[in-house]
Amino acid sequence: MNAEKLSPPEQICKFMSRIYEAKLTTVSGGNLSLKDLNGNIWVTPSGGDKGRYHSEDILKISPEGKVEGSKKPSVETGIHRSILADRPEFKAVVHAHPPGLVAVSLLRELPETMLIPQTANSVKNMKLAAYGCPGSEELKENVAKEFRDNPNTNVAILENHGAFVASEKSLMHAFGVFRDLDFSTRIQAKAQSFWGRPPKLISQEQLEYYNRSAVSELGVFKQETVSDREMELRKDICDFCDRAYRRDLFTQNIGVISARLDEDSFLITGSGADNAELTVSEVVKIQRDLVEEGKKPSRSVMLHKKIYEDNPEINAVIMAAPENAMIFAVTDLEYDLKTIPECYIVLREKISKFPFGSTIDRQEELAQYFRTRSPVAIVENDCYICTGTNIFNAFDKLEVIEFSAEAVFNGKLLGGPIKSITEKQVQEIKTQFGI
Repeated sequence: MNAEKLSPPEQICKFMSRIYEAKLTTVSGGNLSLKDLNGNIWVTPSGGDKGRYHSEDILKISPEGKVEGSKKPSVETGIHRSILADRPEFKAVVHAHPPGLVAVSLLRELPETMLIPQTANSVKNMKLAAYGCPGSEELKENVAKEFRDNPNTNVAILENHGAFVASEKSLMHAFGVFRDLDFSTRIQAKAQSFWGRPPKLISQEQLEYYNRSAVSELGVFKQETVSDREMELRKDICDFCDRAYRRDLFTQNIGVISARLDEDSFLITGSGADNAELTVSEVVKIQRDLVEEGKKPSRSVMLHKKIYEDNPEINAVIMAAPENAMIFAVTDLEYDLKTIPECYIVLREKISKFPFGSTIDRQEELAQYFRTRSPVAIVENDCYICTGTNIFNAFDKLEVIEFSAEAVFNGKLLGGPIKSITEKQVQEIKTQFGI
């Protein structure tokens, strides 16, 4: 469901709950605001259960400052109002205390934004706001100043506190930027801890090339009827998007699933769709060189098309950036598949890395790789590409990748070194499972 069709109080309840469920704040921390078309600002109340707000809990503040509601406004309401007043283009503000962003706030530093393209594109001129006591005029001025004095800024990290993210689009968009930035920061922290030096970053030139090379032009066809099989496949894509989101394999914005419908067509998630609440109508059908009328597919659609054309045995493709596995996508470290038997059984000999941008300019090479080498590939600073005989099979590979990577990371925290399965043990696995 499109969150923007909900009333302001309903939107605030939805995204406050999302923030809490994603472990981006505590039961008592964080606050949101949303400006409606009449200039009223809707804000969360002070205190209360952040994961269980109801519409009647949300307060409305008129342009003149009149407060409507039965509860006391959040102590940070003044900051929200200042940001929205000083930057009238903004429609929504998110504030909370996610672990990744709090970590850099304790160092009184800013996180890297050029680690993955989603963060590089969405975070603009981030600033560090000086410390102030929560609810104080000092903190209000410190945060408001960064947004007021820096016209391009949409994110402020608060020293020893958390972050404020503002959006000119919607509360949904602000939440997406907020979550992806924290996600990227956690990858940065884990990669640096594991590798012993800062992770590799995307250059501005690489990012501009990535952004220029969006979806190739496709013709349009009008969908007349939807077969029972197509509807079931659409439902499967939505179900696995929901699973991936709930399992922290996807974020709201990061993650793509496609599935072959027949030899001439496949289904793929739509560009800009919310992975947490994807609907069957937001899934896009690609038929030969045509796209379903009125819909925009994921920017990676041409790669999926090439994979299906060159690999008749592949019926599903998932692209994702799971947090622990991304350690190996932003460093020169090799992903070792000989850690646990399941990892080797599901993923086989080796996962190769491809340079950033390969989803655009190495589509043929990637398609051939899946035919001859491995069902999974890593694209540096971008994603993992998992292929399978069906969505379940591709999703299984994605989960095994992330679970094994997390186990390796935890092993490193325990002091390491990690001891891999021996070649003799690999041979036993091959014999036992007919690999």
